[in-house]
Amino acid sequence: MKVQFIHSEFGFDLKSYGNILRVGLNAIQKETIENLINRLNINKELEKELDNAGGYTTDYLKDNNPKTELISLLQLINERQPKQQILFDFLNKSDKRTIVVVDNNDLDFISQHIKNRRVETVPFSNLKRIDIQNKVLVFYSFNGQKDFDYFYNLDNEIRLIIYKQEKNLYHKYLDQRKKLIETEIKSTDRFKVCGIEYKETRNNVTDISSTINGIVCRLDEMNNKAYDGYKEECDLLLNEIEEKLIYKIITTKIELFLESNDTVFTDKGDLIKSYKIKVGDKIRIYPKEQLADNLYQVAVETEPDIFGKVEEHSNFWKQIICDLRNKFGDEQLYQKLKENGLKVLPNTLAAYGSGFRKFPMYKNDLRAILKLYYHNLSDNEIDTILNPVLKSKTTYNSTMIVLGRGLKQELRLFLKKKKIGEILRKRNFNEYTLHAFVDEFMPMHTVVSKEAISESIEKLEETALQLIEI
Repeated sequence: MKVQFIHSEFGFDLKSYGNILRVGLNAIQKETIENLINRLNINKELEKELDNAGGYTTDYLKDNNPKTELISLLQLINERQPKQQILFDFLNKSDKRTIVVVDNNDLDFISQHIKNRRVETVPFSNLKRIDIQNKVLVFYSFNGQKDFDYFYNLDNEIRLIIYKQEKNLYHKYLDQRKKLIETEIKSTDRFKVCGIEYKETRNNVTDISSTINGIVCRLDEMNNKAYDGYKEECDLLLNEIEEKLIYKIITTKIELFLESNDTVFTDKGDLIKSYKIKVGDKIRIYPKEQLADNLYQVAVETEPDIFGKVEEHSNFWKQIICDLRNKFGDEQLYQKLKENGLKVLPNTLAAYGSGFRKFPMYKNDLRAILKLYYHNLSDNEIDTILNPVLKSKTTYNSTMIVLGRGLKQELRLFLKKKKIGEILRKRNFNEYTLHAFVDEFMPMHTVVSKEAISESIEKLEETALQLIEI
């Protein structure tokens, strides 16, 4: 309701708030919710939009502050954990052969808490590769049209452990499917063939959350761009939020910076998010820099037409920033871009157009660059040039995330069972070369200290910023 108040009063929407809510509704781990609360605390979307709307502050909102409301909701979910409790209770009491379809982030967590031998935990990416005949399928999230189509065409018994908002969304798609069927069976041709008149069922009205509905529709679009076998809803949604919660972690071997949603390996080969890391933990670091180019090549080989356009747009903005730098010089260029909305500091701007960064850090940076270069064009004309480039930026980021998720699962498989997965095979790794790779680039570390540095992210060295992004 308070988000609606913001829209009616000021005319803007809070996209990141919807994303955080969606991830919160899917969450079954306390640490996941705590991470969302920390992200929301540093999120400045509301404050910036209020300032742009006329210099307002959150004090003006009084009891209509959506950030306060969302934090309270997340805290309530964290205290009660209703989805986790019902899911675990159902799985541990199941007397049928059951498969629970899990987010990769929850794989180890669920496996540790389910003692029922009839229950098997399977990531979504593996579901189509295994025998599911005569088994109950359990899902604890519902993500729109693709999920519904998949459920609808199965012969299995399916159980959804979901909140009311997700249930209403499911019934929306169910009602749509019923109407399609009714259109067919009400046809005059059918009446001529069988002579039986069809009587319409009651017209159900389902109360759909516009926030959840909009996010799920957007996920359907995003997943069309991603490497389908490894899509991960939560990672895609959190990647859309530009504010990042960064941890500075010092180990016995290295000092590094990790975004809170980044993943590391435990000494047992399991995956944990960086926000769960504690002092004294023994970890292996995922070698982003060494594997990023390999991942990009997998994406190019998988979708050459799409990534040909990504590469074209990447080269396009890089050439523009280089031309502007030659024209104005670094100092004057920074001032002019800052006037047009640039968000990064001079050191980061100085690295734009070079290195392995495919796109600027922020969407506003790209807009500022184009506005300065095409200074005679209107905002609408700038948007016509900008939007396809932003689409490629989203394609690149989301695909690298889902490919990275898949590769991390394959590294996990190797660390735990010495098996080589599909992506690693594509990159010509065998057991011997992968052992050597792990020894060189993924040695065991012991965590000495950890601190959040969200307020000073742009002051990091450019190499650290780029590693956070890939």
